Amino acid sequence: MNRLKKTSTAVLVLLLAAVLSVLGGGGMKLRKARAAAELAFYDGKAGFSVYNDLMELRETSYNLLRISEETGSAEAEQRTVAAAWAQLDEADTPEKYADACAQLTEAVQALDAALEIGDETLRTSWERQLRSYTEYLSHLRFDSYYDEKAADYNRLFGDPLAALIGRMSGSGEMPRFTETR
Repeated sequence: MNRLKKTSTAVLVLLLAAVLSVLGGGGMKLRKARAAAELAFYDGKAGFSVYNDLMELRETSYNLLRISEETGSAEAEQRTVAAAWAQLDEADTPEKYADACAQLTEAVQALDAALEIGDETLRTSWERQLRSYTEYLSHLRFDSYYDEKAADYNRLFGDPLAALIGRMSGSGEMPRFTETR
C-alpha cells in the first residue's frame, strides 16, 4: 500500500487503467460493428445476402468450368478458373470471399475471351451460365445492406486507435462489394 502513496506509482496505475478502459471500450465497439457486418454478410436481409450470391457465383462458375472442359480449348484459363474456384470454396471470412470473388471473376472473363466453342449446344449452355454469373455479380454490386454495415465498421476502423485495436485482434477493413473492383 505504501507504493500507491507515491505520486508516480499512482499516476502510472491511473494511466494504465485509462489505457485499458479505452482499449477495452474501443475494442468492444469495433467487435460489435464487425459482428453486425458479418451477420449482414452471411444472413443478409429478407433472405438476400452477399454470401448467398457468392455461393451462386461459385456454382455457376463450376458449371462454366465443366462446359469449357467439353470444348477442349483454353486449358490454361481453365486451370486458372479452377484455382480461383477452389479459393472461393475455401474462403471463410468476408475479406477472403472478396479476394476470391475478384480473382474468380478475372479468371472467368479470361476464359470467356479465350474459349473456342464450335458446338451450338455448348455455346448456348455457356452463354446461359455466363449470363447467370453476370447477374449474381450484379446482385453483389447492389447489396447495400451488407455494404452499409461494412462502411460503418470501416468508419470506426478509420480511427487510428481503433485501427490499432483491430490489428491487434487480427482484423482489417471489411470489403465493400458495391464499390467497383
